[in-house]
Amino acid sequence: MINRLKELIIDNKYPIGNYGIEREMLRVDENGVLAFTPHPRGLGSKFENPYITTDFAESQIEVITPAFQDSEEAFNFLNDLYDIVAKEIGKEYLWPQSMPCEIPDDKEIPVAEFGTEKDAIDAKEYREKLLSKYGGKKQLISGIHYNFSFSEELLKGLYADECNEYTYKEFKNKVYLKVARNYLRYRWILIYLLGSSSILHKSFIEEEDCTKCYKEVVKDTFIHEGGISYRNGECGYRNLVDLFPNYDSVGEYVESIEGFIKEKLIESHKELYSQIRLKANDPNKFLESLRQEGIKYLEYRTIDVNPFEKGGISLVDLEFLKVFNLFLLLKDESSYSQWQEEALHNQNHVAKFGKNEVQLKRDGDNISKVQWALEILEEMKGISDKLQLDKENIINIMIERVQEPELTYSYRIEEVVKKAGYINAYMALAKKYKEEANNNVELTETYSKVHQWL
Repeated sequence: MINRLKELIIDNKYPIGNYGIEREMLRVDENGVLAFTPHPRGLGSKFENPYITTDFAESQIEVITPAFQDSEEAFNFLNDLYDIVAKEIGKEYLWPQSMPCEIPDDKEIPVAEFGTEKDAIDAKEYREKLLSKYGGKKQLISGIHYNFSFSEELLKGLYADECNEYTYKEFKNKVYLKVARNYLRYRWILIYLLGSSSILHKSFIEEEDCTKCYKEVVKDTFIHEGGISYRNGECGYRNLVDLFPNYDSVGEYVESIEGFIKEKLIESHKELYSQIRLKANDPNKFLESLRQEGIKYLEYRTIDVNPFEKGGISLVDLEFLKVFNLFLLLKDESSYSQWQEEALHNQNHVAKFGKNEVQLKRDGDNISKVQWALEILEEMKGISDKLQLDKENIINIMIERVQEPELTYSYRIEEVVKKAGYINAYMALAKKYKEEANNNVELTETYSKVHQWL
C-alpha cells in the first residue's frame, strides 16, 4: 500500500486528509475559581453556533474548528477562536489545563443551560443524568478532540486497486476500522508524548483510591510522581465498567453499542467514552446513519490540553499526528485475541507511571516502553521518507521526548507548578494568553466565518 500511497501523494499530489480540532476549556475568575456566570451572550447561541458552544457545565466552553486539508490552517483557526472567546468573556480567563481549576462540590457546579425548546431541555436533562452517574468534578475534565478523515481523492485512488471486491462504502469502512483498531493499540504512545495532566488541585481530590497516592508538593497542589495523564488513567473520565466494542465491522460495532444500551451500561452512544469514536454523517440518527452510510471520519479523544499552547495543542504535535495517521493505516495487525484488554492495560500503565522506566504488553509479552516507542517512531520516519512528507525533524523531537522524560509536557509543567503553585502557575499562563488575544486586533478570516453566529 505504501507504494500506491507514494503514487497518489507524490505523483498525483492528492491531499492526505482533513483535520479538525475541538477544545474544551473552563471559564475562571481572576483567582482561578470556576466561573458561575452564564455563557456570554456575545458568543451567540450555544445551541446554534457551530464554532463556539458549551460542553457539560455552563462555564465549560467548547470551540470547534472546521475540517481543513492543512493542519496549520486548523491550528490557526483554533487559536483565532481562542482569541474571540477570550475577548468576549470580560474579566474572566480560560483555564489552560485538562484538570480543573478550583472547583466547588458537585451540587454547586452549574450544568449547561440551552433554553426552553424540547431539544434544549433534553440536552440539560442528559447532562443532569451524567452528573448523577459520574459526578460533576469528572465532568469538568477537559481535553482536545482531534477529528480526522482521509481525503476522498486518496481513498478513491486506493479503492481503484481493490478490483471491486468491496463497494466503495465497504472499503472506506474497512480503512477506518483498521485505523481505529491500531489507534487503540498504539494510543499509549500519544499519552506519553502529549500527556500533561498529572497534577491535581486540592478541590478535585477526594477520599478515594484514585488519588490516595498523590502527594502534596506545594500548597493545595498534588502530584503522582511518574504520572503523565490523570485524564487518561484509571480514574479519569471513563465509563463505570470497561466496555470493548467490536471493531471488526460497522454492523458489529453498532450491535455492540446497542447491546451496551440494552444492558443499561450506557444510556446512548454518546455515553461510550472510548479513546476513539467512529463518526457518522448524521449525528442525530447516529447508529442508523453509521450502519446505512458508513464512517464519515474518526475522532481521537486521547489528547490532553497542552498548557504551553494558547490553543491547547502545538503545530508540531498536529504535524506528528499527520504521520501517525498513516502509520496506523499501514501497520500490519497481529492476531492476538486480547488486544483490546492489553491496549487498555498499556493506556493505564503509561498514564500512571509513564515518566518511569516501565514495561508494557505487546501480544502477551513484556516490552520496554522506550524500546517499543523508538521502534514505532523509526517506522514513522520510514513512512515520512518514503512519502516525502519532510517530517523527520518532528519525529526526532518525539524521539528526544522518549529518551528524555524531562522533555515531556507532563514533566515540564510539573516543574513550573512546583515553583509557583497550582493556581498561580496556570493563571500566569491564562493571563498571558488573554493578553495575546487582546493584542490581536486583525480581523481574520476566522472572525468573518464566526461573526454571523455571534
